[in-house]
Amino acid sequence: MSADPYAYLKWPRLIVFNLNGALSIVATGLAAQSLVNLNHDKATLAKTIPGAKLHVGNVIAATALMTASAGIASIYTAVLGAAITLKWYKMETRRTIRIREALMVAMATLLLVSAIIATVIIVPRSAGASSPTLPEQVILRLIIASGKSIKYRDSLAFDSLIVVWICFGTTLLSFFLAALTSRHIGKYGPEDTTVGHYVSKHRGTVVPGQGVAHGDHATEKKMEQTHLETI
Repeated sequence: MSADPYAYLKWPRLIVFNLNGALSIVATGLAAQSLVNLNHDKATLAKTIPGAKLHVGNVIAATALMTASAGIASIYTAVLGAAITLKWYKMETRRTIRIREALMVAMATLLLVSAIIATVIIVPRSAGASSPTLPEQVILRLIIASGKSIKYRDSLAFDSLIVVWICFGTTLLSFFLAALTSRHIGKYGPEDTTVGHYVSKHRGTVVPGQGVAHGDHATEKKMEQTHLETI
């Protein structure tokens, strides 16, 4: 058995997991700050033009979804990286890898959905405005004249969107490495054994091409057969 049950692709997995975690944290921070900025812009417009409203509900919803998905991804990768680094569990099995793969698929799906929704909203659209006393176009021109852009892609939400897409890519890479590890375990070890060429003393070994078991069970079976022949 390998001296380190985490040895197979350990460092590539750790590097990608930590990179994914860092990107997730950055995406969470950018999306959260974007929400703060949007709410601040709404409050500023209401103070500047009494009764005026800045309509950015769609981008707020998309940014909130990105914040949630990136936050979940950052928590998951932090726990996973710590588990591998600190060796919280003693063996890497196909079962643990499958659970990890399922979680990665769920996380990647959440990131993908949030990124697609945010892309549809942020890239082509702009903010709207309304007021009981002024037309929308006048309000928007006043906003632009103050040095601010009404296009969502000029806001911090667009930067967050880019990082979320990158985070989705690193999540897929993490899944690929986990799948390689699972295949390695499936090739060299049974369902609940660690990575490496390990054969349980209770299972015995099988000689290729002969189909003959050698080990404790094989020895016991041979002794029983000899005893019967003697009788």
